[in-house]
Amino acid sequence: MATQELTGVQQRADHAGDTAPLPAAASSALARLHAAFPVVQAVTVYETAAVHAVQLAALAEAGPLSDLDADSLAHAEDLMAGARATLASAGRLDLIDPLHAKAAEYHALAAVVDRLSSRESHYMTSSDWQELYAAQEEQTRLHFELKRAGRLDLIGGA
Repeated sequence: MATQELTGVQQRADHAGDTAPLPAAASSALARLHAAFPVVQAVTVYETAAVHAVQLAALAEAGPLSDLDADSLAHAEDLMAGARATLASAGRLDLIDPLHAKAAEYHALAAVVDRLSSRESHYMTSSDWQELYAAQEEQTRLHFELKRAGRLDLIGGA
């Protein structure tokens, strides 16, 4: 059978210079994704290791662990500690710890309250007042949740 040459078909780019450069918007989006990758990876490692640690801990409750299982449990805990350190250095413990997530929400609400409270009252609309009231209510609720958990340190309290 004879081979026909197809017209209009793109050829493979097997060497440098055959592809167009990325547009600026795509390049900046790729840079943001690249910067976020260690955080995404740390969350994945933490969650996977946590599941494995829970499974091994349940196995340990049933009886003594084999040496291999004990090593696996220690390794899972090491992975969790490393991932937690990565997330802590990135300021994103809120991704794995619900109390840190509540503290992050509390701080975000504090910014809203500060922004609205800095306005002169006669310039505030009724929706501004409603937003301020709702933010203060939610901030109070989060404060008491963190207080009950004994973690006011996450929001600068004693």
